[in-house]
Amino acid sequence: MKGKIAIIVAGIALMPAAMCFAEVQTEVGGRHYHIDEKRQTAELTYLSYDSLNVDAYRGEVDVPAEIEANGSKYRVTGVTPFACVYCEGLTSVNLPEGVTRIGFGAFSDCPHLESINLPASLTTLGDWAFYRDGSLQEVSLPEATRRVSACAFAFCTSLSKVEMPRGVKSIAQHAFYYCSSLQEVLIPGSVNQIGEYSFAYCTNLTKIQLEGWPIAITEDVFEGVDVSACTLLVPTDQVEAYKEADVWKNFNIVDGGYEDLKEVEDDELLPSFEMKVIGEVLYLNVIGDAPALVYNLLGQRIAVAASHSGENRIPLPHGQYIIKCGKESKKIVL
Repeated sequence: MKGKIAIIVAGIALMPAAMCFAEVQTEVGGRHYHIDEKRQTAELTYLSYDSLNVDAYRGEVDVPAEIEANGSKYRVTGVTPFACVYCEGLTSVNLPEGVTRIGFGAFSDCPHLESINLPASLTTLGDWAFYRDGSLQEVSLPEATRRVSACAFAFCTSLSKVEMPRGVKSIAQHAFYYCSSLQEVLIPGSVNQIGEYSFAYCTNLTKIQLEGWPIAITEDVFEGVDVSACTLLVPTDQVEAYKEADVWKNFNIVDGGYEDLKEVEDDELLPSFEMKVIGEVLYLNVIGDAPALVYNLLGQRIAVAASHSGENRIPLPHGQYIIKCGKESKKIVL
């Protein structure tokens, strides 16, 4: 597990080196923006990529829906990568309607950030967006959100409440890693992939409500969680399926008294995999945030291909096997 933590810390440590894309910046009302003259849009950005950005933004930051600079008006449509990284004095942020994306690591390592108001227009939440924001207490993701990104809320140790809309398709790896104050979570039926370590070390997690049928996951999703003491509320018509599903069967499974809430799937966001068989070797490449699990016909799991792990080489004797990835299941013959 130490290796996993080292990878996360190493990733965030490299941020300042990446804060160097050349863009036109302007200052309006004490805020810094990247201007796109062609589109007449602006994005909140950082003070300077060659500093730790500590004093760029402090206190309560209200971002306007429109700014005026050099005699022209620009719609504010986003927050650039690293815009508020390391802003130690930042306590709250209000983003206006019209903002559609928050970039990679935009609000990471803001230790006193307690609240963030996310607009309904937001569609893209960058990886590491709120990483290690230890004072952040609640998050309500907009209806347009389709992916809870990798490490988005990792180490948000005060985060006690998360609202995910019924439309989220993917919870990426390490999304809520070490959110030690998180006690309850609802996973909508629209979710079809849950990445590795996404709820690991959420040590106070006691109740999970799932609105869909069992998704193929690995043990590390809930590593460090006492799953036997965690209640799993599941649809009435899926109780038996959860009792037989890997990992899920180890929870305290309770009939939630509701039916499986089915939604029309968005094929572009479904987890999938590419594979080829050469002799007695299966080559498996996972696409998306869900791991792929390989079972024999006795139901025994014999191999795992992690999400975003590239092509996995899995030696297998001749026979028939089942590959499960998210909600997808496929039978193969070697």
